[in-house]
Amino acid sequence: MRSQLTLILLLVPFLMLSQDNNSWKKTSLVFTPEILLGNTAESNDGFPDTELQKQIVLSFGRDHTNSPKEWASGLKGFKTGVSLGITDFGNLDSLGLAISAISYAEFNLFKQKRLSALLGFGLSYFTKKYDSIKNPNNQAVTTDLTMSFRGFIKYHFLTTNQIKWSVGVGVAHHSNGHTRLLNQGYNSTLISISAAIRNSKRRSEEIIQRPTPSFSKSSYSYFRFSSGLGKNVLA
Repeated sequence: MRSQLTLILLLVPFLMLSQDNNSWKKTSLVFTPEILLGNTAESNDGFPDTELQKQIVLSFGRDHTNSPKEWASGLKGFKTGVSLGITDFGNLDSLGLAISAISYAEFNLFKQKRLSALLGFGLSYFTKKYDSIKNPNNQAVTTDLTMSFRGFIKYHFLTTNQIKWSVGVGVAHHSNGHTRLLNQGYNSTLISISAAIRNSKRRSEEIIQRPTPSFSKSSYSYFRFSSGLGKNVLA
């Protein structure tokens, strides 16, 4: 069930990409390489020493700014996509590498075009994990696959016709959700620099040819009820 839920979340951006067949989609694709540096927090007493954490992330997404859909117009600057990344936690012998696939959504903050928030959820594969004999000091994860989360605030400091340069600060988390113990998880604080690359020629042609849609404000009333059942596990 957990794997199915994660798969659905990873597919959400692609489902959103296929909601309509308007020409705007041809110019909305964005490719974003990103470099991240930061610190890996100690997961337990006696945790292996770490150096600087390093990440390389490649994101493939869609900018919904020029979408004719009403929901996209209301969200303004909304972006969705999938990121593929590799993480060196700063100790290859004990912590190894993490290879991640994360579905993300990015949106403007406080109606500011230069400031945005990015939230992502997905899966990570680890090359090293806890072993009571071979790797006893790494109690972060005991499974090959874990759930992954990343949250960032980005500042877009330079925008050209083709590239939007950004710096960011945020956190990343890896955990198997206590499906197997030990599971202290990985927690990291990171800074990043990225370049969102788009097709400038086609984008310019589209802006000239297609009028910007206009929607009246609307609101709805609804009632929601939810409940849950779970189990607490002490790590």
